[in-house]
Amino acid sequence: MDIEYEKREGTVSSVPSEYIVFESLKNPVSVIGRDGLIVYGNKAYYDFFHAGDKNIRLDGEHPFFAEYRKRIAQAYLAALHGTEKRCFAVVNSPSGNQLPVEIYLFPMLSGEAVNSILAFMIIIDDRLLSFDRSTLSIISEENFQYDNLHFEFSPMPIVRVTDELQIIKCSHSLEGFIGYSAEEILLEKTVTFDDIFSSDSERVKMTVQKLISGETTFRRIGEVKVAARDGEKKITNLTLYPIVDNKEITAVEIIMEDITAFTELRKKANAANRIRLFTDITRGFLHTLSNTINVILSKTQLLQQITEKNTVIEGIQIMEKAALDIADQVKRIQNFIGSAQETGDDMTEPLVDIIEDAIEFSKMQFKVYNIDNTKSIRVEKKYFSSVSVITNTRLLREIITSIILKVANSIQKSGTIGMTLRQNNDIYLTIESEKDPEAGPPATPPGFINIFSGIDIRQVADIIKLKIIEEESPESYAIKAIFPSRMLANHEKRESVGLDYKLRNLDIIVVEDEIPLQKILFELFDKMGNRVFICEDGKKAIDEFKRKQYDMLITDYGIPGLTGIELSARIKEIKEDTITVLLSGWKLDNIKAYKNVVDLFLPKPFKLDVLLKKISGIMSEKKNR
Repeated sequence: MDIEYEKREGTVSSVPSEYIVFESLKNPVSVIGRDGLIVYGNKAYYDFFHAGDKNIRLDGEHPFFAEYRKRIAQAYLAALHGTEKRCFAVVNSPSGNQLPVEIYLFPMLSGEAVNSILAFMIIIDDRLLSFDRSTLSIISEENFQYDNLHFEFSPMPIVRVTDELQIIKCSHSLEGFIGYSAEEILLEKTVTFDDIFSSDSERVKMTVQKLISGETTFRRIGEVKVAARDGEKKITNLTLYPIVDNKEITAVEIIMEDITAFTELRKKANAANRIRLFTDITRGFLHTLSNTINVILSKTQLLQQITEKNTVIEGIQIMEKAALDIADQVKRIQNFIGSAQETGDDMTEPLVDIIEDAIEFSKMQFKVYNIDNTKSIRVEKKYFSSVSVITNTRLLREIITSIILKVANSIQKSGTIGMTLRQNNDIYLTIESEKDPEAGPPATPPGFINIFSGIDIRQVADIIKLKIIEEESPESYAIKAIFPSRMLANHEKRESVGLDYKLRNLDIIVVEDEIPLQKILFELFDKMGNRVFICEDGKKAIDEFKRKQYDMLITDYGIPGLTGIELSARIKEIKEDTITVLLSGWKLDNIKAYKNVVDLFLPKPFKLDVLLKKISGIMSEKKNR
């Protein structure tokens, strides 16, 4: 039944004459059409249900509590067939109060056919004083058949308990829910109230006692643990209401709503939110680290040009190598935690680097195992190939991480994950662990959520044409990933270190808010014979460029005023042939979309000779056009 009350407008004079008599009543009165729509409601009805212009519908915001909507619908259908009906309901009033009401339904005839239904509503002070014996589950001649059908066909598990918490009745759906039969519960009595409600039994007992004593007439309890036969803990919402016989409460009925899947989904969502927060913090840290490493790296390269003592040069070279190693790791981590490759373009990376990233991410989880003393896991690596692959490398990292964590789950208490990379015509990566058959089932930390647990590895691997094979025996468990030969990249030729275009006698504007990097870039290009202007604000850079149009713009992405991409676009509008170079410690996945605005993008940290080489190549290409 779909009930909707159209917005009431006008005065009593606009009410149809056959309904005017109801306007003087203090109780809510309405007329419901055969299509379920409210065709009339008196002022009391409108005032009771409407806080503003909101319509009433049988949906999530309907004022009748969900437990009573079925009864209302059944009474409405019976009235459509010409039978006078009445039913009980609890309503959310506009003020937020829960009000028990009695609803009387009378068929209205047009000739011999029912064309609408007249509904009266009476607000009562106490639900237990209501006429509605069936709603209170009173066992009577009138309600006996319904009560049996209620327990026979209810999709939700139901149990009825006495004031001594003895289970005296249960629905058939309870057996499918917890695995215990009605015979075990009702006849053999091998399963008790405490067995079913487990660790939350005291909380449920207190509510039952309140209902038995008449202290409350209706109660819902959220997230109660129910113990199933197989040891699984189900999470339920409980609806409890009293059973009345001869005006006395003799029992309490408990309806269970299974929310186990929803609760687990919420936990995973919370875990995903925590991971997202960690990722955002990590991105900020990596950005700062990139800028710092860039300063160290650039300064060591400048010092090597002006220092002559071998011992000093050796020390500076050690610093440079350490900075390069950190810079390489930072870039790999940025690729791993960055957003997915939106354009779907393949990237070329060494396969060993991708595997190492997946191992490092997995080790974070292994540390959680160690802290909780649940597992101790080691990783042994054997690489017999150093190829690069062309594919969606971020997705490949996730797949390999998923495989490592899945193999780790087969380890009971302690063990080693072996990783072997071999090359024939194709590349084979085997990830395996040995089993200890006497160690029992694998241990999992309390509350642990594996964010990759829901991933269908084969299905995801199929996206990049990666073949996955699982092999399991009593002694070991292994997953093999086979990389087709078409995924392998040819070794690229090393670039010449010489400059095709000599970078001198140029007007260069550098926009950078990191003062150490400002000084390094000024020193680099100034010594090469260029005129360099330093600025740290995007708007100031535009004003300076209008005053003196420059040959080249070198800008950071995150500058005050506007982004480096926006600045590059503005500069191109003023002087189209200006070379624009964008530097950034942030990972920019969609930079290819700005190829007409940015001539060169270089992620931080970078080597100065790479910066010069790439700028020289662009200048040479423009000259030869």
